[in-house]
Amino acid sequence: MFKKLTACVLLAGTIGLCAQEALAQDLGPFPVNRRREAPEAKGLIKNARLSSTGFGFLKLTTSARGVAMGDAFSAVGNDLSAIFYNPAGITQMETERAATLSYTSWIVGSTIGTAAFAVKTGVATFGVSAIFFQSEEFEENTSQNPAGTGRMVRTSDTALGFTISKQLTDKLAFGGQVRWIKEDLDLVDFSTVDINFGTVFFTGYKSTRLSMSLRNLGADAAVVAQDARVPTVFYLAAAGELVGNLGDPLSITGSVEQAFFTDYEARYYFGAEAWFSNTLALRAGYKTGHTNESWSVGAGINHEMAGQRISVDISLSNAETFEERPLRLTVGYGF
Repeated sequence: MFKKLTACVLLAGTIGLCAQEALAQDLGPFPVNRRREAPEAKGLIKNARLSSTGFGFLKLTTSARGVAMGDAFSAVGNDLSAIFYNPAGITQMETERAATLSYTSWIVGSTIGTAAFAVKTGVATFGVSAIFFQSEEFEENTSQNPAGTGRMVRTSDTALGFTISKQLTDKLAFGGQVRWIKEDLDLVDFSTVDINFGTVFFTGYKSTRLSMSLRNLGADAAVVAQDARVPTVFYLAAAGELVGNLGDPLSITGSVEQAFFTDYEARYYFGAEAWFSNTLALRAGYKTGHTNESWSVGAGINHEMAGQRISVDISLSNAETFEERPLRLTVGYGF
């Protein structure tokens, strides 16, 4: 028992130190020379660090199940969609192999697509994943032609990842992921590599589990005369069944999560998921600090037959600053 606790403390310390290092970056409003003090340190610009990173698509979530729960999903994820939240979660897959596809109708005509596949082996659980973002086509504007040049352009983003996760003990799982990410802004494109890692710890008190994860930790990417920072985020989460247990005729799971951003203030996520006969799920969630999304709802169905599992999830969230309401659809297959 002492060895298990020691391992947990060491893992928690490692993640905490990495997060502290990430959060201690020079957080000026623009990419700055690290030899000079950030402007907000002298009170020159209020909230100067807000929205000071590139690769913004990495902060968008696409799993219909996770989004429906207000993105309070790091400690809940027990299927392949966890690969986009907390890589340790894919150790909880109930089938040896799984695949998933997601589509998001995002704001201003943009779309996001994701795909993932994972397999359990005697050594660990291995997975691959992909994220594709594409904006709506729009007319180019320049300082000489502010009304438009007549040339139509669009932007796109890509992230390709490889994940390894392992159940270290009966209570502790750890996962790591490395990704190649690219942002294409018409005539300019830039890329870098980032890593994600996280843990899931089953406390032993009823079904309570805790998780810590660090996402989007990577090097800056050079963009013409300045750098684009990767939006590093550190998450702390807790979840547990409030009614029944997973697999019971009725179970209700509650979850809460706190996110620490390098380019924004801390945010809080709250979510709930109710399963009926392990076939139909209803979900709801709420998150603070977002200028666009806050509440979300969703549903899912799960069908098992001859050792195979098919799931379909859908979620709807509000868009306070836009007329569109983001809609997400996820299809999963386990075998």
